[in-house]
Amino acid sequence: MTGSRHVGGANPAMQQPRTWSRPDWAGLGWAAGEMGLACYAGISTIYLLFYATQVLHIPPVLAGLALLVPRVWNVAADPIVGILSDKTRTRFGRRRPYLLGGAILWGVCFALLFNLSPLRSPLLAAVWFGLVFLLNNTGLSLYQVPYATMLAEISRDQRVRTRLAGYREIVARAAILLTLAASPWLLGRAPSQAAGFSVIGVVFGLAIVAGGIAAFLATGSADVPVMAYKHLGLRAQVATLAENRPLAWLSTSFLCVNVGDAVFSGALVYYITRILGHSPAAIGVLYPVSSVTGIIVAPLWWRAANRFGKIRVCRVALALNALCCLLPFCITAGRYELMFPFMALYGLANTGARLLPNAMAPDTADLDQERTGERREGVIFSIFIFVQQTGFAVGGFLLSVFLAFGTHGAAAGAPQFSPTAVLLTFTLGAAALYGSGFLAILPYRLTSSPR
Repeated sequence: MTGSRHVGGANPAMQQPRTWSRPDWAGLGWAAGEMGLACYAGISTIYLLFYATQVLHIPPVLAGLALLVPRVWNVAADPIVGILSDKTRTRFGRRRPYLLGGAILWGVCFALLFNLSPLRSPLLAAVWFGLVFLLNNTGLSLYQVPYATMLAEISRDQRVRTRLAGYREIVARAAILLTLAASPWLLGRAPSQAAGFSVIGVVFGLAIVAGGIAAFLATGSADVPVMAYKHLGLRAQVATLAENRPLAWLSTSFLCVNVGDAVFSGALVYYITRILGHSPAAIGVLYPVSSVTGIIVAPLWWRAANRFGKIRVCRVALALNALCCLLPFCITAGRYELMFPFMALYGLANTGARLLPNAMAPDTADLDQERTGERREGVIFSIFIFVQQTGFAVGGFLLSVFLAFGTHGAAAGAPQFSPTAVLLTFTLGAAALYGSGFLAILPYRLTSSPR
């Protein structure tokens, strides 16, 4: 890293950047670990609440609490895992043991989660469901934080990191495509909903474990040696991280992106049904357009970032993401076909808006090392992951608030949202959130670090 300094007897191996001129097993294998995370995000977002209420017969309020408490636990668990993985020393490296152990625990618990039997007592059913979900989220933290952190350790070369972030984005969007295609097919072929969700749990639980094993095996030579970890104490750690202004601006920007993703994705079905007058089934056609576009354009984003600078290209992606959300103002009920180029443009912009912040996060860890003489990627990436999870949770809440302003009655117990509220949420609401991400990244500056 240009202009960096190493304090406290850093291992000389850390000072030699590792570069690759072509795709390699370590990079591709590490990116394969994103498969389980993407599949999990798709299944849990679409089906988990439905499964709890319709298959396990848990009342919605209790089901919501059973899902909320384990997610709150992750707020504490992610930093703990980050600190533990920073301090871990094994012959397999700092992070890799967590990839293997976390993936196995997480995959098994995920499979169990969708293979529970209904209980007579709704309260007991909610408690049992919540406990299994808590174990699931514990495995998720054990895996996700060290996995994301390895982006800063696989290579010290900034161009390689950007390319690896691109590989991960391609895997994520391909996994979402797999989830959107496979899960309805599995449910449709099953003799009952319970049997269908049972198969989904096992299939995607195996995908989680397979992704973790692939990342563990492929990164055996990529977990570079690091200097000894010196515990500074919680207060000193918080103070040091508070001084990392690039991390603060980057995290704020990525928070806005994730909130925007949640609002956009959640409002899409309302826009299709209330504004364009189409069936909700259209989601199954439109989302793949965005995902396929993302797979195609990811190499273009990382090549542009390596040529023109990550910060500059990230700002372009965020601005484009905000502006393209205004285009549905021009799409009327009789022009549904325009949704396909729109979703392609959204996929192009959103891929950059997600890829670039992930590629920039390791730079803030390098800056932290310059200031402290330590490598504490686990702590820093736990903050970044917390921001991502918080963004999706806050986005879902904001979506309900935005739409609530347009509620004008109910039919058969279902609230009716005015077309105006739906249109403004899908366009101005999403655009404002992505635009906030653009504004938050403007002050981002790295000193003594690459662009």
